Amino acid sequence: MTMQPTAALDLAAVRESPVPALLKLYARERELYVEVLQLSREQAAMIRRGESLAAVRRILAAKRDRLDEVARLERLLAAPRRSWQGRHRGERLPAAADLQQVLQDLGGLIEEILMAEAENDRLFLEMARGAL
Repeated sequence: MTMQPTAALDLAAVRESPVPALLKLYARERELYVEVLQLSREQAAMIRRGESLAAVRRILAAKRDRLDEVARLERLLAAPRRSWQGRHRGERLPAAADLQQVLQDLGGLIEEILMAEAENDRLFLEMARGAL
């Protein structure tokens, strides 16, 4: 999995219409969350196979890198999100539906990641007790 640099925003375009910027940033955030989910699943498989802690640490570092990029994206999203909310509060626009769908997708991915991480926690506890 390769990390792509976070795209720079054209602030003039954001002032005119924040929707394209929001959709672009949320799309990148989705890619990162998909990678985190894949890494979380790989982590569980590695623990089950009894791979070294060093190998698991590499997965943890890769997940941390993706989540750090998500945090950077969230900071970039703050201004366009405020712009969108301030201008279009209560409006029913196609763009609002697109944004809502992206946010639902992100929420679903985050739920899957949380379930995978709960499984990883369980596996680590079993490993610590010598059950694996």
